[in-house]
This record gives sequence, structure tokens and C-alpha cells, in this order.
Amino acid sequence: MTPEGDAAVAARILAAHWPGAAPEPLVESENATFRVRGGPRPAVLRLHRPGYVADAAIDSELAWIAALRRDTAVPVVEPLTGVLVDAPTGRRAVLFAELPGGPVPDEALDAAHFAALGDIAGTFHEHAESWRRPDGFTRFDWGVDEIVGARPRWGSWRDGLAVTEAHRRAIEPAAAQATQRVHEFGRTADRFGLIHGDLRAANLIAAGADAGAGFTVIDFDDSGFGWHLFEFAAAASFVETDPRLPQWARAWAEAYRRRRPLPDAHAAFLPDFVLLRRLQLLGWLGTHGHVLEADPGFADGTVDVAGAYLAGRLL
Repeated sequence: MTPEGDAAVAARILAAHWPGAAPEPLVESENATFRVRGGPRPAVLRLHRPGYVADAAIDSELAWIAALRRDTAVPVVEPLTGVLVDAPTGRRAVLFAELPGGPVPDEALDAAHFAALGDIAGTFHEHAESWRRPDGFTRFDWGVDEIVGARPRWGSWRDGLAVTEAHRRAIEPAAAQATQRVHEFGRTADRFGLIHGDLRAANLIAAGADAGAGFTVIDFDDSGFGWHLFEFAAAASFVETDPRLPQWARAWAEAYRRRRPLPDAHAAFLPDFVLLRRLQLLGWLGTHGHVLEADPGFADGTVDVAGAYLAGRLL
């Protein structure tokens, strides 16, 4: 659907559920997001892509957010509504409280930000392990098949943005090795469970100019069942070629370990997950050419990431 179509649907939903408000386009990614002007309080409307997620899955996302807000000290975005439905189209939406501040830009990233992300990930995973999920709870599965395999939820990396046969030949050995290693790693409860799924700087709203000022976590719409280590791979999204990545991995792991165990034998798989996430993003760019991150050079960079991975120097 065109952005104009999304805006019309958003306006109709607001007219029905948030009187006096008007949508202002904010960002289009997996969903269309609008800043809400007017109405009872400042808000952001997330308009779901048609058919992407069922109502039960949205309700489950909101249930976990509510539990994290209640049970942990991590600031988490506040939902203002449940699932809102546009009657003419059946499109689904949710309203969230608007937050002051903005996301951390990639160029501002440092070890302190990765430490904050590791601390948050550890807190979320510890909570998810003990939380009694409500009846009917359902979220995506982020197994290998859904990331890069037979059922890639975001699209196949082989059909990614500007990917050529030369790219495929260069990347395939790394993809095969990482896939095999992660299959061997397994999915037991000490390494696999409910995760945020996109826990990176773009989804942290900073209260101030530095990491010490604190963050509020947003954008749980990719939350699901996956490997705990995938949270670091998500944190490294779009910065996998930065020479500071090994330092950032150490900062993330050290902070995570202050919340819950992370054996060295598990941490040894971090490079595998970084590679798989990079391939997932390559596939995503192939199906989301409209997003700001859509850079034709990403395929070339992925060849570099694959080479570093095979040489054992990614992290």
C-alpha cells in the first residue's frame, strides 16, 4: 500500500479511536509509523502491514510489554490501546505513548551503548524465563529457517538488494558454516527463549546525550522465540564492519553476565549469529527497498563480513 494509503487508514483509525488527532508520517519499515498530533496526549501510531501478524500475536506482544513494565526496572514504551481495527480495510494498529528524545544514531555508538544493550537483554531474558505467559500467547519463531533458511520471514539473502551471482558464491560458504554451527548449538532453554528480536540502538530512545542518561526500549513487534545471542547480533545491525565490533561484543557480554549466565562456550557462537543477522538484513533490504537503510553497497559489505567470519576475525 502506498504511503498516502497508509496515511488515510491511519487518519480513519484516529478519527474512530483518538478524537481530535491527525497522523504525521514518521517512518516506514516493517510497519508504517505515525506521530499523532492532537488528541488526548502525545502518541505514536503503529499501522501494521496487511497480513503480517495476527491479533493474538499483537496481544501477546502487548502482554509482554505490560509484564516488563510491571516486573522490571527497564523503561519500556507504554501502549495506550490494544489492537485497533480499521473497519473498511481490516488493517490493524496500536497506539503508544510518544517519548521525548530520539534514537541513538549509528555514528554515536560506543562500548557504553553496547553495555546498556547487554544489560537490557539480560534483564529481558531473565524475566522471560520466569514469567508465566498468558493462555494463547503466540509470537514468531526465529529459528534458522525463519532467519536465512527455507522460510525466511524477511526474504532470502540470495535475492537481496543488489546481490549478484558473484556475491552468492562469496557468501555461501560462510552462510553454510554458520547455519550448521547454530543447528549444532541447539535450542535448549539456557540459550533459546522469548527475545526482543531487534534490540539495537535504533530502538532505544535516549533520555540524554550519553548512555549514562538511560534509555527507553521501543519496537517489540519482532519479539518472538529465538536465541539469546541473537540480541547481540541485532545490536550489531548495520555496523558489522566497524573495527570496534570486538570491543562492543565484550562490553555487551560483560553487561549481560551481570544479569544472567553466559558461558564462554555459548559466547563463542556470537560470530555465527552476527553473520546470520547480516544475511537476514540483506534479505530484508531486498523486500524493503524503500527504507532509509537501503544501500546497494550492503551486498559488497556482506561479502567482507562473510570473509572476516570465515577467517575467524569477525569478533
